[in-house]
Parts: sequence; structure tokens; C-alpha cells
Amino acid sequence: VLVDSRLDPQKIDLEFIEQLGINGVPFGIIFTKADKLSKAQLDRSVSKYKQTLSQQWEELPPMLTSSSEKGSGREEILTFIEECLANY
Repeated sequence: VLVDSRLDPQKIDLEFIEQLGINGVPFGIIFTKADKLSKAQLDRSVSKYKQTLSQQWEELPPMLTSSSEKGSGREEILTFIEECLANY
């Protein structure tokens, strides 16, 4: 699930995440535009998602950060996708 790291958890994203869980679809959350925030701001954004999801989820999905501009997170995301496909 791609979410903009600059935004607080959005209702539509949380509803989509809930449906994935209900249907047993493996997923992770990828925080995009990580290069637009400082490390502290990015950590706060991820923390907000963790706090929000912890209200309904016992186990949180994997969370990754990425920047298409800098190419960061690409290898981690591809590895995660490969693992999901191998286990699904």
C-alpha cells in the first residue's frame, strides 16, 4: 500500500488496509516521498501509522520508506514483493 509520508493516516488508506487484512492479502505499507521530509519527520509519520493501526491490529504489516527521486528503498521493496509472491 503506497502512502504519502507527508500526510497523516487517511481514512481511505486505513479502510483499504482493513480490507486487505480481512481478505488475507499479504501487504506492506510503503511510505513514499521520504526525501521530502527530515529523518525525524519521517519517523513521526511512520509512528502515527503504527499508533493508528495498533488500535485494530495485533501484528503490524511491514513498513518501508521510499523515494523515487533518490531511488531509496527500491531493493527493500523488491525483496518484500518477492517474499510475498513466494509465500502466497
